[in-house]
Amino acid sequence: MRKITEDIRYYFHARQAKKIGNTETDGNSVWLHGNEIIKRDSSGLIFWTLAGWNTPTTRERINGILDVGVHQKNFEPILNGYTIDASDWFALEQGPACG
Repeated sequence: MRKITEDIRYYFHARQAKKIGNTETDGNSVWLHGNEIIKRDSSGLIFWTLAGWNTPTTRERINGILDVGVHQKNFEPILNGYTIDASDWFALEQGPACG
């Protein structure tokens, strides 16, 4: 996991604001290059998206912060063995390991 991802993960789960390079959190959302890629709703449910950008950095941020496991095969984003739309939002099925 990249150091930026590790640090943003900490601040997001601690619900604190932090900006590091191209990644920023206010404690409830995470933005990469200005695109919201993770958000927490008022009930605490967490959602994530590739925001239309199926890039190694976007996948690494989501996987590192939320332990999701999205990857790429044949240039398509894959989650749990299925191709997903890089613009769709997904609910986090279980809480991530914090740390």
